[in-house]
Amino acid sequence: MKLKISLLLLFSLIVFSCSQTDDLPAQQPNLQSGVVLTFDDDFVDEWFDVNTILEPYDWKATFFVTRFNQLSANKIQKLKDLKSYGHEIGGHGLNHLNAPTFISANGTNEYLNQEIFPMISLMNNNDLAATSFAYPYGARNSSTDNLMLDQFQIIRGTTYGNQIPALQNCFYNDDRVVFGLGIDKNYSHFSIPYFLSLLEYAKNNHKIVIFYAHKPVTTFQNNYETEYQTLIEICNYVKSNNMKFYKISELYNLQNSF
Repeated sequence: MKLKISLLLLFSLIVFSCSQTDDLPAQQPNLQSGVVLTFDDDFVDEWFDVNTILEPYDWKATFFVTRFNQLSANKIQKLKDLKSYGHEIGGHGLNHLNAPTFISANGTNEYLNQEIFPMISLMNNNDLAATSFAYPYGARNSSTDNLMLDQFQIIRGTTYGNQIPALQNCFYNDDRVVFGLGIDKNYSHFSIPYFLSLLEYAKNNHKIVIFYAHKPVTTFQNNYETEYQTLIEICNYVKSNNMKFYKISELYNLQNSF
């Protein structure tokens, strides 16, 4: 009798365990650790020049371009060349508007009609269709996120500070909204050793760190400039440690590959 009861309990436990497991999401395999390097605004000439400097590292980046309607034909061709080299061209708004502030004053439709739809149209017409978007000024909220996720596969905000890596918000979070840490030299948290510590944390924990910059320069003189040396140090660490350079659209593809 005791044996029958024991077998019955064991059978029930197995059935229950299997039914519970079936309801769990599939476990994602460990990601290859890496970095997403992103650049904002319209510094197309400088982006094109730094590509030559960083080519030995087999680097890849995402360039979020704004004021597309003001770009010369030469700069548009350079963006096309960057894309042909394997980089990504994303959207950064037609007029570089602060999304929450503009929408609060003018409404959602006006924002889309002035900032987003014309940008999408111009980029599409120049064979530079954007599937990703970065907020000007990093200004966003949940309402703007929902609005932008209807237009783009993945969107990037910003984060700041030099918290310990485990508390940083600049790692890929298996979400369509991601956050980049600025590496321009004017930021108070600027520190190449700190940036490398984030890469080390990513390497050791199978994570992807996201950085953003603006204007690459040989020597820092003004705000929103990132020195070549900073980018070289980051790229050298990534390549030397067999990490991967991700384009931001690849983060979206990761979510849809399981």
